[in-house]
Amino acid sequence: MLPELSIPEDVHLRSLIYTDEGTQDRMQILTDQEINRRAGMRNEQRRRSFTAGRIALRTMLAEQLDINPVDVPIIVEPSGRLACPGSGLHLSLAHSGDVAVAVASPRLVGVDLEQVRPKPDALLEYILADEEREHVRSLNVPPNQKLFLCWTVKEAVLKANGTGLRKSPRLVRLSLDVAHQRGSVRDPDNTDWSVTFGLSDDLALSLAVLPA
Repeated sequence: MLPELSIPEDVHLRSLIYTDEGTQDRMQILTDQEINRRAGMRNEQRRRSFTAGRIALRTMLAEQLDINPVDVPIIVEPSGRLACPGSGLHLSLAHSGDVAVAVASPRLVGVDLEQVRPKPDALLEYILADEEREHVRSLNVPPNQKLFLCWTVKEAVLKANGTGLRKSPRLVRLSLDVAHQRGSVRDPDNTDWSVTFGLSDDLALSLAVLPA
């Protein structure tokens, strides 16, 4: 189940879990280009993730634009960011396993989702700047979730500012309020972002938007 998340009023979010029967029934809303792209993926899990993500994105935008899901204009910009020309909305998409989350907002927005799973302790140290370590150590979060909380927060911000992981997560500085599931984050360009996040036993979910 997707973690609970406090979502700003001007952010639209749609989640979808891939199921063979239910998802196949909705594949007709994908464009020929998306079907061909899916067919070219050798990894079955990647095909499932891609399909779930595009269905979530198309159904969400179709409701906002009041058009048929297959007619929603979705493009990939040179930066790799998804866009819907003429909508006035910024987009972001994340998936982990069979779960996909799509978001749209008039503000720049980024979302990231990760499955909580065993990882070396050194990976958390790798993504943190020196000045963040004491703050992160003090967070009241189970050790197995702490890495994925910090990772999803940082990646959501990097996706929102359009650079993605072309810039190191260490360049993103976070300050988190776990009790209220929110935080403030500064990206590598010294832009400040508002972040909300949610954690469950098996998933971490973070959403970043420019402050209103």
